[in-house]
This record gives sequence, C-alpha cells and structure tokens, in this order.
Amino acid sequence: MLRQYVRVCNISPYNIFLLRNKSSLELWDSNISTEIKLEIEKHWNSTVQQNENKGDKNVYILPMFPYPSGNLHMGHVRVYSISDTIARFHKLNGFNVIHPIGWDAFGLPAENAALERNVKPHIWTKSNIDSMKKQLIELGYNFDLDRELSTCDPSYYKWTQYIFLKLFERGLAYQNEAIVNWDPIDKTVLADEQVDDNGCSWRSGAKVQKKVLTQWFIKTTQFAKDLYDGLDEEYLENWRDIINLQKHWIGDCDGSVVTFQIKLNSVLRPLDIWTADPYKFLHAEYVVINSNNVILKDLTEEEQINLKCYNPLTNGEMNVYIYDNISYPEGREIYLACPTMDPKDRKISELLNIPCNQYKTIDINKENKRAIQKAQEKNCGGYFVSSKLRDWLISRQRYWGTPIPIIHCEKCGTVPVPYTDLPVELPQHSFQEKNIFTLSKFEDWLNCECPICKGKGLRETDTMDTFVDSSWYYYRFLDPSNRNVPFEKSALIGKTPVDCYIGGKEHAVLHLYYARFMSYFLHSLGWTPTKEPFKRLLVQGMVMGQSYKVKSSGKYIPKEDVEKTGKVYREKSSGEAVRVQWEKMSKSKHNGESPLRLLSTYGCDTTRLLILADVPPATTRNWSDATLPGVLNWQHRLWITLREFLTNRRNSALINNKSLSPEAFNKLESKICDARNYFTATSTYHFKYTQKLSVGISQLQSLTNTLRNNVPAEIIVKSKEFELALASLIIMLSPITPHFCAELWAGLTSAPNRISNDSGLIAWDKDITCQRWPIVDDHFKLSLRCKVDGAPICDLKILATELPYITKEKALEMVMKEEPVNKRLRRDIKRIKYELYPDCRAILHIFTIQNATKSDKMEQAGSAV
Repeated sequence: MLRQYVRVCNISPYNIFLLRNKSSLELWDSNISTEIKLEIEKHWNSTVQQNENKGDKNVYILPMFPYPSGNLHMGHVRVYSISDTIARFHKLNGFNVIHPIGWDAFGLPAENAALERNVKPHIWTKSNIDSMKKQLIELGYNFDLDRELSTCDPSYYKWTQYIFLKLFERGLAYQNEAIVNWDPIDKTVLADEQVDDNGCSWRSGAKVQKKVLTQWFIKTTQFAKDLYDGLDEEYLENWRDIINLQKHWIGDCDGSVVTFQIKLNSVLRPLDIWTADPYKFLHAEYVVINSNNVILKDLTEEEQINLKCYNPLTNGEMNVYIYDNISYPEGREIYLACPTMDPKDRKISELLNIPCNQYKTIDINKENKRAIQKAQEKNCGGYFVSSKLRDWLISRQRYWGTPIPIIHCEKCGTVPVPYTDLPVELPQHSFQEKNIFTLSKFEDWLNCECPICKGKGLRETDTMDTFVDSSWYYYRFLDPSNRNVPFEKSALIGKTPVDCYIGGKEHAVLHLYYARFMSYFLHSLGWTPTKEPFKRLLVQGMVMGQSYKVKSSGKYIPKEDVEKTGKVYREKSSGEAVRVQWEKMSKSKHNGESPLRLLSTYGCDTTRLLILADVPPATTRNWSDATLPGVLNWQHRLWITLREFLTNRRNSALINNKSLSPEAFNKLESKICDARNYFTATSTYHFKYTQKLSVGISQLQSLTNTLRNNVPAEIIVKSKEFELALASLIIMLSPITPHFCAELWAGLTSAPNRISNDSGLIAWDKDITCQRWPIVDDHFKLSLRCKVDGAPICDLKILATELPYITKEKALEMVMKEEPVNKRLRRDIKRIKYELYPDCRAILHIFTIQNATKSDKMEQAGSAV
C-alpha cells in the first residue's frame, strides 16, 4: 500500500524514508486553529496513509462501495469514517487489515448525466471516480488502493458475465414474460422498490406504466429456504433487526414450486406453480389461473377455454381454468386444485361446475416427501419457498450496464456466449450523436455469428441490473488481478466471511438479499469456503438535515430565508408560517451539508470526529452546527494538555520540586492509573465489540477530563502513570483523528525526562501508526456483570489475568453467592447466556421462565448487550 500511495501521490523514491518517524511541527505555543490543523494534516498525511500490515491474522473491514456521483455527501463521510476508524483500530491490535474501496459505476443516473452533458458515460464516470478518490484521500481514509475496482471496467464485468453464464448453465438464469413497471421518460424497467406510493418513478417522477415484456430473471427462489435458515447461523454477529427484515422479505418457506408446461399459441411455455401441499403435484386434477395473469395476454377466447398444461411429475395433461373469485396464495395467480383430497378445492370445483370424483385417502406426509423427491430428481423444482417471493428480474433496457452474454439465433434459439469470448464489451461509438438509450441501436455490435451453427445471430440488448454487479464484488476485492477466474478459493480462505460489512439500512433488504443469494450460489459451485458472505453487519443511520417548508405551499426554502419570532418560524419575504423538521439531506430541500466546506473550514480530522461523536453509528444523525463547540473544545483541551506537558517537562525547577508528600503523590498516581485502565477497558469494549464508536469517544473524553482536572504540575513532571495515560489516550484516539494524534504523539515522544521508557506497552521510538492498542494492567479488576431478565443486578470485580478463564458455570456459581441475585431469582431459571469479552468485561444473562419471552425479544434487539 505504501508503494501504491507513493505512486498515486508522485513521491520521489529518495524521499520515501521521510514518510516514517517524522518530527513534530513544534507549534505548541500557538493555540490550535484551522490553519494549524490543515498544516498538521499536510505534514502527517503520508504517514497515516501507510498500510503495511504485519499481523498474522486477517480482518476484512468492508464499507459498501459508492456510486461515483463526483462529490462525497455526508452519508459517504459517515460510512467511510466508521470503516476507517474500525480498520485503524484493528491494525493497532496487530491484525492484517483488508480495507478496500471500489465503485458501483454502472446505472441510469450516470447514463442520464452523461447525456445531459454530451459526454460518453465511461468518460463521465471516470472523471467522477478521480474526483471522489481525491476527496477520500483528503479525508485521510486508509484504503488499500491496490484492490480498487470499478464495475464498469471490462476487467470486472467480464467476470459478472462469467458468473451469469454459470447461472444460465444451471437453469437459474432464464427469460420469461412479465408485467413490469415501465418508466416512460427514462425508458427502462423499474423494480417495485423504485416506484413511490403515488405510482411514480423514483428518479424521473413520471407516472409508471405497466407493460408486458420478455425479461431476464435469476431464480433466487431456489435458494430461499437455505437463505432463510442461514439467518439463524450462530456466527452472524450484530444482525439484530436485519434478520427480521431479511426473513420478512423471503417469507416463511412453507410451500414448494414445480415448473409445469403450458401450451400457448402452439408453443410450450414454462409455468411455475406454487402450493403449500406438495402432494398435489402428484394428485392434482386441474389448474386455476387469475384472469390478470400475463400468460393470458393475446389469447383468443377459444384458446383460453381450451388451455392445457403438462405435469412433469405425472407426465399427464390437465385442464386450466380462468377464474378470479378464489383465494389465491399471497403473491400468486395460479392455484393447483385437488378436489378428491382437499375440501376447499371441492368447493372450487362446484363454483366452476367441474364434476368431482369421490374422496381418496392417502398418507399426505409420505406423498409430500415423494413429490418433492421426484421434482428434484427430474430437475423441475421441488425447492421450498414462500408464496410471495419472486425471482430476481435483472433486465434493464439502457446502455450503461453489464451486457447480458447471450446470442439469439433463429435456428439454435438462446445461445450463451462462449467463455473464451468474454467480456462482451459495450460498443464505444459516439453515444450522444445517436441519442442512444439501448444497445439495439448499435447495429454493428448487435449483429453477430451464432457460436453453434455459425449462422446469423443477434446479441441480447438488455443489460443487467446494477445489483448484479454489487452482488459479488466483496469476493473480487480479495483477488482483484486474477485473469483466469473471478477469484480463487484459496484467496478467500482465512479472509471470509467479511468480518464487518458497513452500509446504510436502505440496502439491508434487496442488496443484502442478492449478495447473500450470490454467495450461496457460488458456494454451491465449490468456489467459496462459507455460504454467508458477511459475519457482522454495522448498519448506519442516515444523516439528516434541518429543512424549512412553507406550510401553505409545501415549498422548501433555504435557512437564510427564514426568521424566528419566539417559537414561530416564518418566511422573511412573505411572512408565511414555516414548518421546521429533520429530513434526509438533499439539494431540493436546501438542507444538505458539504463535506468540502467542512474540510476547508475545520480539516479532515475534525470532520471525522464531528460525524462520529455523540451518536452511535446505527442511529440517525441530525446534523447540526450545535455539535461543533464540544468537539472543537476537546481538541483544544488535548492540545493544551500536550503544551503543558512539554512546558512542565522542560522546567528544571519543577523536576526538583517536592511539594507533594509521597502519600499524596501515590494517591494521585493510583487515581490516574485506575482511570487509564477503566477507560481503556470501556473504550475497547465499544470499539471492538458493540462498535458504538460515539460511546468509545465519550470514554476518551472522560479520560481527558481526568488528566486535566486539578492535576498538580509535579504529577505531570514526575508521574509515570500520567505519561502512560496520556500516551494511551492519544493512541486510542488515533483511529478517529490520525493526523492530529500523529502530531500529539510526536510532541509526547519528544519530551525530555521521559519516565516510562522501560514500559513494554509502548514503542516510544516509533510513530503513532506503529503502536499497539493499550491493554489493562494485570492487577486491574474488570467487571463481571449479572443481569436477570435484562435488569442489572450485581457487578463483581475480577482480576484482568483471571477473567479470560471464567467459564459460564464458574460465573453462575460466583453470582449465585450474591444476595441481590438470590433475592431477584424467585422463579426457576429458563436459560443462561454468557458473554465473555476477555480484555474488558463479562456479562452473565439469567432468564427466568415467566420473563423468558420478553427477555428473548430484548436480547434479539440488542438490549442485553
């Protein structure tokens, strides 16, 4: 990474050695200011961008990669400040950190922006990537640029096409007619989630139309049951309510699907039929279809009356009836009827005037199993899925996307592009002159040779949904230069699943579902060591801005156009009442904040500290300048703490001063020692386990208070504990404000008369990036807490050397000796959960029978921790 950074920044090889062990700027006599902060950041940027990992164990920290719009917004600043802080924390703990960045570069917004500017999409996208990469570096984010990728690069989407062909080979990628949401302005299909409550497009605002189109699908439903059950894996950490979101999206897999064949216009077409009673696949007598079903499109009345379908399990033919007034399964328009065994179906037969045979008795459980087994043997279904879950529609009718590697031949039908011909690249003709929206306009590209018969063929003109590109990028990051396969399994071993995946909650359903599906599919090919792609999720809340909306018209106006009289807000020009509220930042609402303004006004370290302080990552952040004074004051206090430390250490008169008695000196030292250990333990807990970074930051602020509140100069000059506490504070803050702490560290280590040179905890001769995260002293006592039904009952103190060896059984034995626990346990214990965090604390949860249900819900929501 250092070589990559040197190359990007055009640093002379002769000066590479200057990237290490720089000295302080020695500006301590001046008060900290933006000018000094910017000078510090310029001075230390090359040092804090070093990425030379030396750990034996890998940790993979992955923020969701951005769409390259050209400018970072506050959501970007939040997610990448979180990921960079966590990555730097793990590096200080001796891990080999993988922290890559890439670009989700295809899609409609880039294509439309390029059209508006009369620029080719790849040129527009490349310029945006260059701009955003520069901003990321300016914010001090320590990404591994050697792993950088872009989904619009043929060297990446070649492998997206390769994976598509693997799906196609296994019958998981297929074409079918579907009723779709059509945007008449952007001229493309929209997912249901891209249509608002008023039936309008998420982007253009146009009223969405319903169309019947032949589309490409990926059969995600075949993996539904595995994906649902996988959410209960014990190694998934911090998924909390995301598990419920995923389960709700997938639905209870309480039925099964088999693909029948239906005869339409003398052509057999696939017909997926779902039922909660698999035995019906063997014993059903007819099929009922809702009149709105797309397969009835363009059929004459006679053809509708004579519809037949073929059952692959029985090789028999069945009548198909069109009828609306029955209860279809949720999300389905087809019903499989078996009136000889199901009383409900007998009533349907009566409504349709279909004669019924006598009831038959069968072993339903046995027949259910037999039907599933037979369907799987014949490769026509038999997988379990909810009725509401649909396959993934991936077709998009625009130019700027991954081309689908399929050729259509009149003789051979649908033919996959040979692997040796990948990538199928986008044509690079003049894009704007032809006002091109689809690949069908590029005739030279469109016409091709059929790989099988060598006759005339036509390339598929739909491109893939960008969710396909982002469904597997986390694996490519681990083997980015592989030219033979998408990635080698060996490159994933010991690095996957991703240790911490960080991104917005708006991606916690669709993107996460598609990424999980793709990982399960790739695992079924034997390509990956695990099914699940992500071990821990850190879902960040949105950054909200204060908006001002005229009540009468609903018009958004800028803050400067608003005046406040008492508690009432009004528009200055009209006197109209104004509603003030917190909303997602956007230009149209005039409530955004520019990261570039923050960078130039406060510097990158202060910007990072601002976005991380006060509010945990998962919580919505209401952005306000009201948080500025606290953060700026804290940096000022840290600055003057170093100034006073250096001034006192250089004062020979103070060195010989003995104004404190040995008892008083030792008492103050003991207080500082306890504070260092306590705040080290609590900060470690929140940085490493809960990842509530704002709480960890508050612990560091408290440690700062300890070092500043009425500490005599003699302690500052002579106390080893003060020196260690100050060093620990700077090291623990460095993942958040790396440049600022690099300067503080250089000042600290330049001080004369250092007392703790013999400490093995700190490498005094190395810069801040080479330090190790502090640990508590062996003699310090850590907490063993007991909670009964979620309520804290007692807190035992255990030596730091002993806590890692306290088992669940031993912990229970210890807390049961405490009177408050025995007093609270008036009911039988249902179960016990033990959480051991060996470097900072342990928590024993006791659940009683009466409160078990409530406590389980609390635990699932994360309240227990």
